[in-house]
Amino acid sequence: MLRILCWLLLTLLSAAALGGWFLQQQYEARSADYRILYREITVKLSQHDAIIPLLPASQHVADVQHILPQIVRWRQHEQTENRAPIVAAGGGRYWLNSAHLSILIDLPILLETLGEKKTFAHLAITEQATTLFSQGNADTWWRWDKSVASPTQPFVVSAGDNPQWAALPWWLIVSPALFWALVIGLLIQFQTNKRRRDSAALRARYNELIRLNTLGELAAGMMHELNQPLAAIMNYNNAALRLIKQDNPAQVPTLLDAAIAQIKRIDALLSQFRQKLTAEHPEYQPIDLQQLWLRVCKLLDNELDAGKVRVSSAIASDLPPFMAPPLWIEQILHNMVSNAVQAQTGNPYSAWIHLEVRQEKHNLVLTLTDGGTGLSPEALKQVFMPFFTTRAAGLGLGMALTDTLVQRLHGTIEACNVAGAGACFTLHFPPQREEAQ
Repeated sequence: MLRILCWLLLTLLSAAALGGWFLQQQYEARSADYRILYREITVKLSQHDAIIPLLPASQHVADVQHILPQIVRWRQHEQTENRAPIVAAGGGRYWLNSAHLSILIDLPILLETLGEKKTFAHLAITEQATTLFSQGNADTWWRWDKSVASPTQPFVVSAGDNPQWAALPWWLIVSPALFWALVIGLLIQFQTNKRRRDSAALRARYNELIRLNTLGELAAGMMHELNQPLAAIMNYNNAALRLIKQDNPAQVPTLLDAAIAQIKRIDALLSQFRQKLTAEHPEYQPIDLQQLWLRVCKLLDNELDAGKVRVSSAIASDLPPFMAPPLWIEQILHNMVSNAVQAQTGNPYSAWIHLEVRQEKHNLVLTLTDGGTGLSPEALKQVFMPFFTTRAAGLGLGMALTDTLVQRLHGTIEACNVAGAGACFTLHFPPQREEAQ
């Protein structure tokens, strides 16, 4: 709307300027015509002063009118008669009086004998306040008035005229509409292209920042995920080394198997990291939640034993098929169990974790409850925010990564406190969904 108003305003101003200029040209041309008319009338009037002394009493009227047709007749009179220099006779005629002779002059005939006839919408010849001749409508746009420099006929020649609207070059006057439309169109196109370039540059910068932030988040996440299996491998190896030094190798194979399982977990985490960097799609497989739960408990065996945490589960046997990347579900459970263990540090023999899996309508529902003190009001609001943690040595990425994985599986995760227990995390997964692109 603003662009249309600007175009309309510029068009009107330009058209008005052009129209005014062309009208000024018409005025100048009509002013020149008036000057010509005035000069011709002045010449004719001066002939009257020159002819009066030459008019003999015996001269035939027809001969005089052949030369000066505006002189209708003349008459002699005595010098003693008191006569005004100019006497109006009506019908555009007047008497020009001298000492011994008076001549009757017809102004319409005089105007017809002009060498260059110039027509105006209004033409008048006046002598002081007396109008000797008038034709046309006096209500005109333009008006010219000039006195005749004659001692005997000091007339005022007045003319008036109107603009010739039809003679104006309207196509040229309205041409600014097309010009300003083109200018505004080019300006709009320039601004559009500039916005596109700026937007493209901004998107490129934004994408670069996202990529850098994502790499930073992935690196921090991998550090968080690799920290526990590396610590577990070190513990298993140290325990195996002590048994060998004590010449008690019977439990060494079990410890080495556990270390190998942790190494395989690291390999899977690195493969997932590579998938995120190369935009590869993870492989969806049927998930056996019972076996996956046992694997998570085995991976966290050291932490569970150190904290003397009792683990239990209630996994329904008639669950709907659940398709997902196995490592994602393992990471989700691993992070929640690890947080539950750390939340119950310092409560030996009373620490516990319980997993319940059931079907609710068409959704798969996982509920993990612990025996800790629960989450504070602040933690309930920010538990899934990156880098939020209640532990001095924590990174605050475990639950943020868990929330990201749940969302990629089109699921939801909620945190709350349970009366008589600790924190409770509830996950809802719709069946048979694929990863969002």
